[in-house]
Amino acid sequence: MSEPLTVDLDIQSLGAQGDGIGRHDGAVVFVPYALPGERVRVRLQERGHNAFSGRLIEVLAAAPNRVVPPCPVFTRCGGCAMQHVSMEEYGAWKKAQVAATLATRGLSMPEKTEIVSTAPGERRRAVFAAHKEKDQVTLGFHAAMSHEIVPLEDCLLLTPALRASLPQFNALAMVALHNKQSADLQVTETLSGLDILMQSGDDLPEARRQPLIAVARQAGFARVSWAHGKRQPEPIVMEHVPQVRFADILVDLPIGAFLQPSLSGEAALVAAVTKGVGKAKRVADLYGGCGTFSFPLAKQARVLSVDSARPTVAALTAAINRARLSGRVEGLARDLDQSPLPPQDLKPFDAVVFDPPRAGAEMQSRMLAKSIVKRVVAVSCNPASFARDARILMDAGFAMTSLTVLDQFLWSHHAELVAVFTRK
Repeated sequence: MSEPLTVDLDIQSLGAQGDGIGRHDGAVVFVPYALPGERVRVRLQERGHNAFSGRLIEVLAAAPNRVVPPCPVFTRCGGCAMQHVSMEEYGAWKKAQVAATLATRGLSMPEKTEIVSTAPGERRRAVFAAHKEKDQVTLGFHAAMSHEIVPLEDCLLLTPALRASLPQFNALAMVALHNKQSADLQVTETLSGLDILMQSGDDLPEARRQPLIAVARQAGFARVSWAHGKRQPEPIVMEHVPQVRFADILVDLPIGAFLQPSLSGEAALVAAVTKGVGKAKRVADLYGGCGTFSFPLAKQARVLSVDSARPTVAALTAAINRARLSGRVEGLARDLDQSPLPPQDLKPFDAVVFDPPRAGAEMQSRMLAKSIVKRVVAVSCNPASFARDARILMDAGFAMTSLTVLDQFLWSHHAELVAVFTRK
């Protein structure tokens, strides 16, 4: 197609990424920000495999569930995809997408599957993109499918502390970056202040360290660290140790450590996991991180927490010692993807919890399938890898007795799951 073609389409359904789906001359057309039941005018771009992408030009006939997006940069910023649909329809779509993903592995949702959603203004963790050009910094989120940064003056998803600090993030990037340099700012709100990790393809020169430290101190940031590529992050300034609390246990947060993006989302996950383990007295918490589940579970059980990140396990162990929980919670550094706990090591546990990265826990699931463990609680941020792992467990005699869908990434296609598997 030499020049983009403008056509009018009827939108028939929503795709997995939230795109409206229509057809032109028998080919599928994916149209971001269009809804089923709408007639829209789009400009076509070839996508390959007898499919097109369509840039929405005009909604000719709107669906009844279309709403006015609350964010002024919606459709420009790539952070949200679904602000144009009613919350009821949005929740139903997200749940349906999880069901469709499970169906690819021959799995069905339990009858009483519920979806739990967080509210706007609760995201305590975000990654901002920054670029400096001609002594000006652009800071925000990337546009959809683009390296372009959409400047951010506000964001409805973020906590008040993060929203109020956007000018300070910009100031930090201004003094830290040279012209034509880019960086990502991973920002986490902790009990002791904001923890910031700046990641760039370049080192931080000595000449820029003192200005960065001055801006960080003036802004009251707890810690600012720098990472060059994949090198180990270096703390540049730390006014306070960034801390989080799990079940009243204070944990010093390692640089770049994983943390659930919202407190309410974390609370929903913890509630589902603790309910899922039932009355188990000995629990293995695999991919356990800093103790999100380990410390709440320790109120009723002895817990072995396993994670591949040694700084994370060290932080967990230090918190265990401070809280005098030695013998109640134990931390173990082990790469479960390369060296999963074998069946003989799983024998002592009444229940196993796992919360892996997006790639899932395939090798560990295979070991669980061969073990005598009768109760598994699986937490996942990727329904596709979850479905694969669930299939492994169910082929070994487990039944999925409950499933909770958590929408912690509001207005996006992402969904988190907590499932309980049991066998006799």
